[in-house]
Amino acid sequence: MTFIKVRSLQSKILVLFLFLLFIAQLGGFFYTYQANVKLESIQLNNRLNNAADVFNTQFNNRRYYLSAFAETVAKDYGLKSVLKEDTRTLLVALNNHRKRIDSNLALVLDVKGKVLGHLFTNKQADGTDKIQRGTNDGLVFEHSQTLLGQDKLAQLVTLNGKLYQLNFAPVKEGARTIGWIGFGYLIDAELALDLAKLTGVHIGFVNHDGDSYHVIASSDNTNYPTDGEVYKGIIANTEQKYLYRRVELGNIGDGYVSAILFESRADLLKHIDIQWASLAILLSLSLILSTLGAVAIARSITKPITKLVKQAQSITQGNYDQSVDVSNSKELQQLSEEFNHMTKAIVSREETISFHAFHDPLTHLPNRNSLINTLETLADKQQPFLLIQLCYLRADEITDTLGYQVGDEVTMTVARRLESSQLDINAFHLGAEYFVLIVKPEQAEQLIDKLLAILNVSCHFERIALHLQYAFGIVDSTQYENSSASELLKKSSVAIQRAKSAKKSFEIYNPVFDENTLERLFLTNSLKQAIEEDQLTLHYQPKLCLATMTVSHAEALVRWQHPEKGLIPPDEFVSIAEKTGQMAALTRWVTKAAFDQYLTWQQQGIVINIAINISAENILDESYPDFVINLKKQYQLDDNAITLEVTEDAVVDDPKQATKMLSYLRDNGFKLSVDDYGTGYSSLAQLKQLPVQELKIDRSFVQQLENDENDKIIVKSTIELAHNMSLSVVAEGIEDEYTLNWLKEHNCQLAQGYFISRPLPSAQFTQWLETTHYQVKRVNYNK
Repeated sequence: MTFIKVRSLQSKILVLFLFLLFIAQLGGFFYTYQANVKLESIQLNNRLNNAADVFNTQFNNRRYYLSAFAETVAKDYGLKSVLKEDTRTLLVALNNHRKRIDSNLALVLDVKGKVLGHLFTNKQADGTDKIQRGTNDGLVFEHSQTLLGQDKLAQLVTLNGKLYQLNFAPVKEGARTIGWIGFGYLIDAELALDLAKLTGVHIGFVNHDGDSYHVIASSDNTNYPTDGEVYKGIIANTEQKYLYRRVELGNIGDGYVSAILFESRADLLKHIDIQWASLAILLSLSLILSTLGAVAIARSITKPITKLVKQAQSITQGNYDQSVDVSNSKELQQLSEEFNHMTKAIVSREETISFHAFHDPLTHLPNRNSLINTLETLADKQQPFLLIQLCYLRADEITDTLGYQVGDEVTMTVARRLESSQLDINAFHLGAEYFVLIVKPEQAEQLIDKLLAILNVSCHFERIALHLQYAFGIVDSTQYENSSASELLKKSSVAIQRAKSAKKSFEIYNPVFDENTLERLFLTNSLKQAIEEDQLTLHYQPKLCLATMTVSHAEALVRWQHPEKGLIPPDEFVSIAEKTGQMAALTRWVTKAAFDQYLTWQQQGIVINIAINISAENILDESYPDFVINLKKQYQLDDNAITLEVTEDAVVDDPKQATKMLSYLRDNGFKLSVDDYGTGYSSLAQLKQLPVQELKIDRSFVQQLENDENDKIIVKSTIELAHNMSLSVVAEGIEDEYTLNWLKEHNCQLAQGYFISRPLPSAQFTQWLETTHYQVKRVNYNK
């Protein structure tokens, strides 16, 4: 065999380059092939797994929705009142409730399972649903033995040849069950189609009974009919052209119903075939272009002058990484060396220019331009961070008094301390006394404490010792993901100005800072009018005595239903009252309303201690104790009928005044409680001196008791501490049965939270007392 000898340098370079290019392309093609095979497997399985998750979520949401609605309707007083009326009246009420959730089935049974009312929808020719009355009134519901013995009555049942998802709830009169009410949705082709649109796969509902099965409905009856071969193959696991997941929905008699989620392999792999075609075109173009490039490079290597020209072109384009070495002749070698010297000189000048463009000339820290670039890069990478702007205070005073040179020295000292802090921070100098730090998300307070420990060291200039003070403005990028770099910097400036005006060491940015002051002025003026015109109302949240499981206490919580602005959160208008001097009037209104309500309940034979919150301003108000004591005498209330709750912070502000006022109130028959215990800064020594009878543990320690062992330790130790100091304990924030039982086991006296009841207006609260399964403290009064 004769081989063609390759003699020219250009040809040798070209052959070698093409060989290496072919090997690289072949390796890339093989890697891409393997990656696509793996991607195919992952995509096929992930799509069906995601579809099954979406299906389960949607189906369970229907179950929870039916359960919640049935329980709500079962408590409806109007329905109870017509339960024993004539059938037509009952059916009208039942249909009104059914229409609220557009259910396909509604049933009312008596306690023995007999049908009192039965409504179901029937699809008409025009596609509308017609409500029809069932024909089994007076008969025992065929599924009652299966359903009515369960706690959570959610089942699949068949009625009139149709499959329903049905939920029953007991209708009670006091503690006695007087009947059952249930609502259900059809499981049909319409549901299959809706869920198929959500999941993106085909769905069929199948009833399995032993070895036999029946396809109830399909999302695509045209391509996949219920009696077709596709379902037979899928269920028998013989059809290999489809991938599927089976989700069991529930039992019907001896069988069970499941949902089959499936998709054709061919449909799922279409987009991969398209990717292969695109990849083939891309590889072909890459090979052609790379070949042309190889020819050009081979030719350029053989032509030193062309190489020098290309080097000059690279320099004009800002590429200084390459150097030229030509040894063909002395003249060309000298020319290439001059090119290399010129490149190094240009690189040096550009580095100097770039440094001054992105660094502060005084501190040599990165400047505002560098900061903006860094923020934009972090945003593009979606990396969370804290933006902290800091400044040292009295900068103008230092410059005016000691001169610009000392002012610059102070700025450079702060910069050096930030650079040498050994903290994980990126420091930038905005100019003058302002700096910016970018740090990883963590506890900002802890970081600021470390920074202050470094920065607070005295600065000595010309025998003068300066003790600098600092302010920090903090912005959490995760809270403002759509904000630009400039907007984040502006927010940090707003926060630092807020800190300086409030004389605080730091402030975390809050959008409330940017709210229109006219809006707050409007609410300020409206609050005065609301207090005078009784626009306020009290809601009451019960407190449960855990020893006897009796409702014996309640907390009064003020609400404001503004005629124009709607419901205004208490946190918002209470803070306005505190800042505008209206807290005294607000507390007096709440106190008077609570006393009125206590007297109303007392006349009804209901004895419930009412707790009223008082603020730090009320403690400093020497006229408030006489006001509330005179009110107690006027209403002739018993001692300890009213509890006054005061926060830890209110006590810490002026312990002497707090002790004096609280002692006066206790001596005159008021029960006293420390509210939100554990969140303030009161010491045990201060607590020991206060004449209180009760501690109220803050909800932040109670809400996660089931999952947080640290909270259990804190709450348990607080209960034991309170009992050792002869104090009773209230725990607020109970949201589940576990927490209630745990507190009862650890001898907590009173419990309060949404698990027992939400805060309710007085009328609804009174009605709740009549219907709750808890005992209510009562006594007969004949006044």
